[in-house]
Amino acid sequence: MLVVLLAVTVAQILPSCGGTERTITGWVEAKYYHNRRQSYVVVINNIEYSVPDDFYDQVDVGDLVKYEDGMWSIVRKKGT
Repeated sequence: MLVVLLAVTVAQILPSCGGTERTITGWVEAKYYHNRRQSYVVVINNIEYSVPDDFYDQVDVGDLVKYEDGMWSIVRKKGT
């Protein structure tokens, strides 16, 4: 199980062969405003990602989210 978790984490960090855009999929572990960067942040797989204000307002901790082609989307809301 640990090997799979590490493989998924590494796969999220490294760019794919298809181009420079990454696809990020994961559960939101935390969300907050980062004062130093002056941006809204969500934490997915222990990695901080800056997100647009409107997406930050819609997403909650526990939601499954995806970043693809420059757009963030909610795949599944927590509890559904």
